[in-house]
Amino acid sequence: MKRTKRLVSIGLTAVMAATLAAGCSGGKEGQDSENDNGGVTITLLNTKSELVDQFDALADEYKELTGVNIEVQFTSDVVSTHLSERYASGSPYTIMMVDRTDVYAFQDYLLDLSDEDWIADGGAEYGVNIDGKTYSFPLLVEAVGLLYNAQAIEDITGEEFNWTDYNTPEKFEGLLEELKAGGMESPVAVNQDDWSLANHFFGQLYDQQGNSEESSQAYVDSLKNGEVDLTGDARFNSLMDSFDTLLEYNINSADPLAADYDMNNEYFASGEVAFWFNGSWVTDVYSQTDKIGIMPLPQSDADGEANDRLIAGASKTFVIDKEYSTEEQQQAAKDFLNWLVYDEAGQSFMVDDCGIVPAFTNITKEVSTPISIAVQQFIQDGMTSYWYQAIPGDHGTEVGALLQKYMSGNMDREEFASAVEDYWTAQE
Repeated sequence: MKRTKRLVSIGLTAVMAATLAAGCSGGKEGQDSENDNGGVTITLLNTKSELVDQFDALADEYKELTGVNIEVQFTSDVVSTHLSERYASGSPYTIMMVDRTDVYAFQDYLLDLSDEDWIADGGAEYGVNIDGKTYSFPLLVEAVGLLYNAQAIEDITGEEFNWTDYNTPEKFEGLLEELKAGGMESPVAVNQDDWSLANHFFGQLYDQQGNSEESSQAYVDSLKNGEVDLTGDARFNSLMDSFDTLLEYNINSADPLAADYDMNNEYFASGEVAFWFNGSWVTDVYSQTDKIGIMPLPQSDADGEANDRLIAGASKTFVIDKEYSTEEQQQAAKDFLNWLVYDEAGQSFMVDDCGIVPAFTNITKEVSTPISIAVQQFIQDGMTSYWYQAIPGDHGTEVGALLQKYMSGNMDREEFASAVEDYWTAQE
């Protein structure tokens, strides 16, 4: 995702100062687990562009609190490629923020975290488990869907916006026409970025296959085995019909491949467009309006309550290197993860400063950013769909390129379907 600028809450400093006076807890509240890793240096890879400022500030404060020096590095490169290069050079990071697929790819280099306290508080459910062992710390729960600017909509319709009133293709397109008639010439922004198109938008094809890891995997396996005819697949055609609708009202329709992510963000924040397919990581809009939220993409195939359930899951996850880090560094890394879950300052960092929805059940602190509030409500209502994230590392670039051809008019739906089938049957 593109980098956005967001000021870190001054509340972090205040909370951490209070914690400093009481001592730093490396485990559950009430445990006698004083941090003894002062002076240790660990490295941390951040792969979320919208959290660069927050992690940079955290490193300074955490060192002041514990004496542990965290050297944070951000990369926008493909995570698997970046880590392969770092391991090849013998210089990986102590803690690495990765995608779930990377955990499987680099499992042999990662520390088994199954005995950590946070496993029982959500880690086993949201972490990556392989052969009965947990190798990752689920940093946050995110969601993908159709972002809406309620303020922009209400300024034209004169009525309070409720997304459930527009959860079918017919009702949704009717609203788009109403917005156009009211002066919003192009009510939708569509990204051209391959990761957004392939992994998030088209990824819904794999997500909405029965609301479970097993059913999504079974569908993907059928694609790999050449058993799926996408041209006759109801979910595929439903998803592509909805994509066509978004493209029809796209503010970038004159040249869809020239769309700029930051400009789409500005169009959405300012209310020049009302809808933007993206995810809950979007934060650089609140200075202009806080009447925004996220809803499922309206589709004609509503099996599995696709029009009412938001796709959500633990996306980014932390892992710890076991091959090149010392035992002291590994312990300092585990202490840091425990601090995030069980220390008030760690919880404040995740919820208040980063505006993310934590994966851990013991954290009762409510999120404050509007989109995260909406996601949290879907979770509390039990209205989320499983987010399948075990897609191959090249899915974004390969299928993304196909979608770019489709959206620019250089490939029709039948050709696109055939190319996607070819992509999957070529997977081992």
